[in-house]
Amino acid sequence: MRTVTKAEAERDIAAVLDSAAQEPVRIRQTGQDVIVVSAAEFEEAQRLLHRKRMRALQRARLRASVEAKANGFTEPMLTDLLAR
Repeated sequence: MRTVTKAEAERDIAAVLDSAAQEPVRIRQTGQDVIVVSAAEFEEAQRLLHRKRMRALQRARLRASVEAKANGFTEPMLTDLLAR
């Protein structure tokens, strides 16, 4: 298991996450363990973030659709506008 300080993790979190894909990484602050990051935890966090973003995108799409219809736009009109 690799160990890094909190300051090192803050400076290069991408490297910490890359390492966590290979082996657990312990992050320490003032000599105490703060967290251990593993590939499974990182992947689960990525899945949750993706789901959250997809739900937000679906809500935005629904709002845009309702607003477009309220302003007289039809599907063919929107398709044409987006194709330009």
